[in-house]
Parts: sequence; structure tokens; C-alpha cells
Amino acid sequence: MLKTNENRFDSKKVISIAEAANKISELKKHGKTAGLCSGGFDLLFVSVTSDRHVAARKGSGRPVFSERLRAYSVASIEYVDYAIISDFERTTDIIEKLKPTYYIKGPDFTRKETPGITAERNAIAAAGGEIRYTNDEKLSTTEIIRHIQEKAKRKKLLLGIDRDGTLIENVPFLGKDRQWEKQVKLKKDVAHLIIHAQTKYDTTKVVMTHQQGVARGYFSTETVERINQHLSGLLKKEGVSIDNWQYCPDVDEKYAASKKEVQFREGFVKKKTKRKPSPDMLLDALNELKMKLSDFDKTAVIGDCEDDAQLAKNINAAYIDITGKSYSELKGEFDRIIES
Repeated sequence: MLKTNENRFDSKKVISIAEAANKISELKKHGKTAGLCSGGFDLLFVSVTSDRHVAARKGSGRPVFSERLRAYSVASIEYVDYAIISDFERTTDIIEKLKPTYYIKGPDFTRKETPGITAERNAIAAAGGEIRYTNDEKLSTTEIIRHIQEKAKRKKLLLGIDRDGTLIENVPFLGKDRQWEKQVKLKKDVAHLIIHAQTKYDTTKVVMTHQQGVARGYFSTETVERINQHLSGLLKKEGVSIDNWQYCPDVDEKYAASKKEVQFREGFVKKKTKRKPSPDMLLDALNELKMKLSDFDKTAVIGDCEDDAQLAKNINAAYIDITGKSYSELKGEFDRIIES
């Protein structure tokens, strides 16, 4: 999180796996019981699956919220004593690590004999504990999301998002330094704004970026694509999934002529480019997604410079300038603009 928001999702109840294992071990020495997942026991530990494993299991767009926010939310529940973020692929691994007194599952698992639940039953037994089942109604996040997508009418929103200076801290010619991964700093307030947007609206998200460093010979188009892939991974950890990435490696002839000290690469100096404020990159993205501007109830451009603002004007879209604004300020402005 950004420094201004770092403490927002902190909780003394969100602890590491090692701390949880030690606590359970000590509690059991004193005759206490500890439940893992759910139930009315002396202490309740809840294991929250990490972002990368949720994404692998649930597919594109999941998780909706980052692992840290999910752990914080669970820890805020009064009867939860501790929350842990589990980066294990199998639940049996966390059972083996924590060795809880009880491992709790929903009522729909009572009679299941799948390899997964069988392995979990065996793991809790090997740890000296037992499995317990709740008798509450099944509440599936996947089913809730499916209901919202299929039944609830949400505005279709197109977001055109600038990259350098908006999604990430601006680094002149990012990719020129071979250690560029260390220079990529995600702007968390902007990421949280996008999470808010995709939670409230049916969003399509396109990132657009100027990359004249390619024309200058500082780095290749492959480097730009690697940076975009890296950034995509960082965003997914926060719960943001981008639908399409676009970049323009070219410069126009007039600009190139004004930079006589620069030897631009052949093939990247053009009479007309797709650089913003031209809408060409956004239109290319929609074409690849088999969509068009008229498919959306509202279009917004999120950026930090005049080119972004002018792009918004050129396509009759709302413009959100992120410069110097906190998440709460961005959210308030965003909601006012989109709902107007």
C-alpha cells in the first residue's frame, strides 16, 4: 500500500503461518482448542488463500479483492481470532503446518468423497485433530458474483488508463535500465480506484502508453511487453485484471526533426502515429476485444497529463486526473462523474 494508506488494512489479528502454528501449539498445551476456518471454539483461525492461487483456481477477474484486504476483512469479524494468508497450493499443507484441533468445512462437504476432501480428512487426522461440519446455508462467492453478472443490471463502463505516471510511478524511459523491475512502483491508490470501479460496474479496462524509448533505440518492443506483463502480475495481486494492453513505440516526423541530437530507429518515425490524444490505441483495443464505444453506458479516461485529458475530450469521455489525489478523493470524484 502507499504510505498514506499503509495502515488501512493492518490488523494485529492477521499473523504469519509460523506465528499461528506457535500459538496453536501453546494453546493446546493449556488445554485449549483451536478451529481452522469456522466454528464456535475457544479460538478460531481463518486461512485466506493467496491471490495467485485464487486466480489459478477461479480464473480471470478473481480474486476481486487483494489477499491483504481479504485477510483484513476476515480479521475484522468479531469471532475470528486470527487470520493467515496461505500461499500453499493445497489446503492439506496449511493443516499440516498449523495442526488445529478442528478443521471446519461447510455442510455441502459432509458426504463428499472427492480426492481433495479425502486428503483433508486424512491430513487433520494425521495432525491429531478432527474434521467438523457447519450446519449453515451455503454462501458461495462465485455464485454471488455470477448472480450479479447475470441478474443485476450494472452500468457497462469502459476505462482507458494511462500507464506511466498513472498506474505506476513515472520513470523516464522505463526499460532502458536492465534492472527495470526494481523501478516499477505501483500506484496503489489508483489500483484501489480501479477495484472500486470493477466492483460497482461492469468494466472493460484498457491500458495505453507512449513508448518512444523504442524509437530512440533505448529498448525493444519485447521489453515493453515484458514490463506490461510484469505490471499485469502486480495488478492481479491487488485484484485488478486488465482486459487489453496497448502501446505506441513511434514518434511523428515533426517531433523527430526537432530532436536532431537523437538518432531515431528506422521504421519508428511516421507521418501519423497512434500516440494520445489520438483514440487509435483505445479503438485498436476495442477491435481486439470485438467491442465498440457504443457498447458502453459510460467511458472514462484515467490519467495524469494533457494528452490524457484531450483523449477524453476526443471520445466524449469523462476524465479523472489522478495528480496529487488520495484514494478517497479519487473515489469521490469518480462516483460523482460516472453517476452524473
